[in-house]
Amino acid sequence: MKRFHIVGLALLLGGSAALAQTVAKPFLGSWKVEWQTDRQTYQAVMEVTETGGSWQTATSSRSNPCFGRKVPMQHDSVTADSLDMTLKFSDVIPDCKNATVKLKVDDKGVVTGRRGGYEMQMKRD
Repeated sequence: MKRFHIVGLALLLGGSAALAQTVAKPFLGSWKVEWQTDRQTYQAVMEVTETGGSWQTATSSRSNPCFGRKVPMQHDSVTADSLDMTLKFSDVIPDCKNATVKLKVDDKGVVTGRRGGYEMQMKRD
């Protein structure tokens, strides 16, 4: 009988953790994003899924092989009104550096984001 209670409790706690990690619907889907750095404006397409997603910067560069590659995204922190992710450039090319994207949704359902230290302009694709 104790084994049944322990298994049931483990399933209940595991289910609660899974629910806490569910990505809020306002974040899901395909987005066109743009951000301005000190040097230039960049554009990308971001696909946010329940389990991660992908990112592809529209810019390519002969001097930087990391630009223009489609890379996977990893969810790092998920709440009802925020989603923090890592762009896994190093998974595609080992010498590339990963980057972070942070999304938030306000009480009106408007999603905003930041890539590193730069604010992103976001539009549904």
